[in-house]
Amino acid sequence: MKRYCTNCQKDFDFPVKSMKDLDSLVCPECGMKIDKDSRNPTEDSSVESAKAEEAIGRTLSVFMSLNYFFFIAISLVSVAAYFLKMDKLLYTMTGISLGVFFIQLFFQSLSFRSGLIFLPIGAAAGFFILKSIRGACLGIAIVFIIRHLIRGVIFRLIGKLISLGR
Repeated sequence: MKRYCTNCQKDFDFPVKSMKDLDSLVCPECGMKIDKDSRNPTEDSSVESAKAEEAIGRTLSVFMSLNYFFFIAISLVSVAAYFLKMDKLLYTMTGISLGVFFIQLFFQSLSFRSGLIFLPIGAAAGFFILKSIRGACLGIAIVFIIRHLIRGVIFRLIGKLISLGR
């Protein structure tokens, strides 16, 4: 069993046959008594902090990928609802996507800042081309789809460049 001497600042391996052996641990170099629960503080904290950082990174990655797939899924449902003439579903999906977009804008976690420009342009184009509110909703859905497809292609290219650089 590995234990840490605070005086020598070294780890030592002790053979432990029973629980009584833990009460009589003595440093082989300085002769100081070693606590039965002593561990190297630098080892424990670095391992724990690395695990915490990895867990935070994974959580963030899952959140970002869910966010990415949420918008594209909602937009695809909106486009299907437009062509199937399911107006309530179209308006609901458009409302949800815009609602989440504005919530992200309010909390300053928005990754699609150019959407403030492109979403109104898409809605106006859809409204003027198709001459209806349904067309405006379709335009908004198409803007979200195009943005996420372009983003996906760019991220894949960046990933390939990074892998080539290794």
